[in-house]
Amino acid sequence: MGFIRAGGNPQRFRMHGRYATPMWRRCMDATHGKMKSDSSDDAGTAYKEAMPMKAVRIYGEKDIRVEDVPIDDPKDDQVQIRVKFCGICGSDLHAYLEGWGLPTHPYPLNGKTVPVVLGHEFSGEVVKVGSKVSNLKPGDAIAVEPLLACGECENCRAGNYNFCNRAVAEDGAGNFLGFSQDGGMAEYANIDGVFTHKLPEGMDYDLGAICEPTSVAYEALKKCHLRAGQSVAVMGAGPIGLVTALLARIAGASRVFISDVSQVRLQKARELGFTDVINPSEEDAVAAIRGVYPNGVDITFECAGVQATFDTALEVTKRTGILQIVALYGSNVTVNMTDDIIMQGIDIIGTLCYNNSFDTVLQIINNNKEQFKPLITKKIGLDDALEEGIKALSTDKSQVKIMISPDL
Repeated sequence: MGFIRAGGNPQRFRMHGRYATPMWRRCMDATHGKMKSDSSDDAGTAYKEAMPMKAVRIYGEKDIRVEDVPIDDPKDDQVQIRVKFCGICGSDLHAYLEGWGLPTHPYPLNGKTVPVVLGHEFSGEVVKVGSKVSNLKPGDAIAVEPLLACGECENCRAGNYNFCNRAVAEDGAGNFLGFSQDGGMAEYANIDGVFTHKLPEGMDYDLGAICEPTSVAYEALKKCHLRAGQSVAVMGAGPIGLVTALLARIAGASRVFISDVSQVRLQKARELGFTDVINPSEEDAVAAIRGVYPNGVDITFECAGVQATFDTALEVTKRTGILQIVALYGSNVTVNMTDDIIMQGIDIIGTLCYNNSFDTVLQIINNNKEQFKPLITKKIGLDDALEEGIKALSTDKSQVKIMISPDL
């Protein structure tokens, strides 16, 4: 998971079964993953010389360049990977269009400023191993958990390293690789060994790169404690909404409704096997859902991040139900706190990123490969990252997950 300052103890990040709820016993054989410590001083090899590589770097708003840049050998507690696939996220689009999340001042944990190599949804093959990393070797296939955390603050030590108190930047820079430290849109990347996760044997690298966005949705399911047999509505059929719906179905939700104003996105939901799809611009979403569940659904996942979907989410959630927020909001929303929240007994729960989930999510994806494969809609090379990748994601609603591979 990103950058740990010298002296941090990765074992402090462990979470011992807090979220090991029965719902996942239906869909996986593995237990929840835990962070591993780099305890060996004599494993691996020390490397000294930097080498050139091709990378997609962002300098600021609407300034992305594909460049040849040097990469140092990994530090003692790091590994170097040859990147196999890196997915493009909506946050990468916002970074390009608005300069969102970029470090314009030295980032608190590492002093990094733009330019930075983009990309935080990636997988790769280990090629070099630092001397203090004992659980990895060259040739291992891994997914990268891309958060940045200190490993020492109160939240990190409690296992909530996605809320690291020292990772908050005054300029709003994101606590991710690909924002405040070089990420995965490159031929190679150096990753802290403790934040790499081995892929299940035989798992394709492109599915490994889907682990990051799937972990975002999985965190939401953890927070709301979805149980088998509960009814679910998902507002928004973008990449995160579709992954959330998939996980809810895998977890045993009795019925999953998906609402979106884009017919193209709803068609992708149908291709994934969902039949309860609703276009609120053509029919009343509240009437459609309450026509099946007069009291409303047990849990609504808000994955769109606008006032209209927030309002609909409240209206379709039953009294004493849960409204789980997954999306980020670009502007403030208004709500009648007394009538719509308190008097309805609705719990609104937020979530940010993920923690202690990657190994579990990799097993879920591996056990359900055919459900996740259709999420990958396009593969391109580094040279096409901007025109065929980031810009295409903003205009082509048929794209769910565009993957960049240095090998293409």
